[in-house]
Amino acid sequence: MDVCISSSIKHPVVSGVATTGLEWDGNQEAALRRMLYWATPFAIYDATYIFKAFPKGPKTGTNPHYWTMFFWGNNGTFIWDAGSANTYYGAHPYPFDGADQDTGQNWEVSVISNDFSFVTPNAGAEVDPWNSWYTQVFRAWRESATVTHHEFYWDWPDTAKVIEHTIDFAPWADADPPTPCICVGQAPDLNGVGANSGQSWGGFVGYEEYKGIIRGMQFYNSLLSLANVTSELASPGSVVTPWYLNLNPTPSDVTDKSGSGNHPTWDGASRPALWQG
Repeated sequence: MDVCISSSIKHPVVSGVATTGLEWDGNQEAALRRMLYWATPFAIYDATYIFKAFPKGPKTGTNPHYWTMFFWGNNGTFIWDAGSANTYYGAHPYPFDGADQDTGQNWEVSVISNDFSFVTPNAGAEVDPWNSWYTQVFRAWRESATVTHHEFYWDWPDTAKVIEHTIDFAPWADADPPTPCICVGQAPDLNGVGANSGQSWGGFVGYEEYKGIIRGMQFYNSLLSLANVTSELASPGSVVTPWYLNLNPTPSDVTDKSGSGNHPTWDGASRPALWQG
């Protein structure tokens, strides 16, 4: 289903700026808090997210090697809905089951308390190669009161490289969480903003931190058609005004360059490193 809710054309990208990004080291042991987040996000559906990602795996350490590229969800406990998770999604690398989980990762869609991917190693969605740039597009939209769709294109513009999951379940996303947020680079703290317990949604030390570089962030509070994704990648704001835009973020400047005024916040005093291309 390709749908586009268009808006006025404005805020073209200014050429000649430095190529920069945010580089998390994926240190699961240090429990440094450095999550980039938006405390007043747009509605969970409909939405389109674009990232430039450079995963530098595999991770090392004693904890399960989970990753966070981004989530829309509760900035606090994962099971806020009477002991259950509700109203969230995300997309990231995810460890293989069994002996390969320390080194093998598949791209995945995380939603409705499951991790959807190709679970067999080398079956098509493996993070391969590491240390390479991926343009990634995540689309989520509501078809009806009970049906929601999720698509993760992990190596755009190859639209055959996509993970899809449809939910047909009336209670899903039927209410917002207590403290909704969009977060990047780390998972929400299990005990809420500023608690600094060092535990992720899953209860793991290190907040399931991403390992690698994230840049080229373009968020839209609408479902973009695949054709309009292509146009927006070529010239952000040429078809639809982004809700948030920062192609070249730095640890000291993650402000919204779209003109929409949707500036994020850092949770914690630490920061990822500056990457320069």
